[in-house]
Amino acid sequence: MHYRQFVVLGGALFSSVLYYHHAVASEPAGNLNPLQAESGALSSQPSTDVAIAAGQCWIYGQIKPRPIEQTVEVTLKDSHTTIHVTPAEIRRGFKQVITREGTVTYRIEPPTYKDELVNVMVRPEVTRFKVVPAVYEAREKNITVQEAKTVMERCRAAGTRYARNANAIAFCARELPAKQKVVLVQELVQPESTQVEIEPAQYNYVVRKVIDQPARVVEVTLDPQVMNVPVEEVVVPSQTYQTEVAAVTQAMQVTTFDGEPRMVMRRSVCNDNITPILVTNLQEQLHRHGYQAGPVDGLLGKYTLDALSDYQVDNGLAVGAITYESLEHLGVVGR
Repeated sequence: MHYRQFVVLGGALFSSVLYYHHAVASEPAGNLNPLQAESGALSSQPSTDVAIAAGQCWIYGQIKPRPIEQTVEVTLKDSHTTIHVTPAEIRRGFKQVITREGTVTYRIEPPTYKDELVNVMVRPEVTRFKVVPAVYEAREKNITVQEAKTVMERCRAAGTRYARNANAIAFCARELPAKQKVVLVQELVQPESTQVEIEPAQYNYVVRKVIDQPARVVEVTLDPQVMNVPVEEVVVPSQTYQTEVAAVTQAMQVTTFDGEPRMVMRRSVCNDNITPILVTNLQEQLHRHGYQAGPVDGLLGKYTLDALSDYQVDNGLAVGAITYESLEHLGVVGR
């Protein structure tokens, strides 16, 4: 014969399973530890065709995709080059310009002169550099912080409610959309540059008297005349140098999922076989593997069940009950 039984652990209702009673000649397990009595007698991962003995509990559970957390560097502002300009150093002074040549004249007939314009450079050509600032454009960038995933949920399927002795459980796959975050980034449109400006040289016109006809008879010596003209001289020319500015980045946490959800049938520990010693061993192993299962007190509570579920998801095990598969994976079986 067969009958339906519900297994409740810490307030969570597990899937209904079938118990089959077979007439066997061997003696019952008696008061043996349930983990020791079943170790080696039945694999924790049965095949599709497996004999189910009386007193065993089974669940139809889900193997969930394993979440993978990783850090992604997002560039908020590109690297660029900054240009610096050192202005030219100019020294001011005076330059002697001959405005009248010396000559020899005569007292009887003085010399005659004519005027001549002389173009004198008072400031040389100067080159200057002008910095044109870089141009940035603010843009929004979508960053996927969690990929889309598929989850299995209890639902009703055709025939499962009214089928006689079918005991079928329906699960429906639901697609959870990806989660995205909008980040404002500054993208470099035009890098910083320089423009060259050239200031032309400056000149002054000076009138110079040139001898048109020398003196005669009496020789007279005339000394030349000079004039100090203010001038500017470039001592150190203008120079430029560049500085590299590193890009601005930000680390963001992104969650991806490994694998697809699968429904499997696994043998679980019955309520009557859950002892304080078993729970204590389970709590110790969960803590040893880095899962916070609450105090090690032998009491099956929310923290222990949540830690077990996290361990099952991370290790690709069926989620939803204390299965022999999970106990073997944790190393609890046989303790």
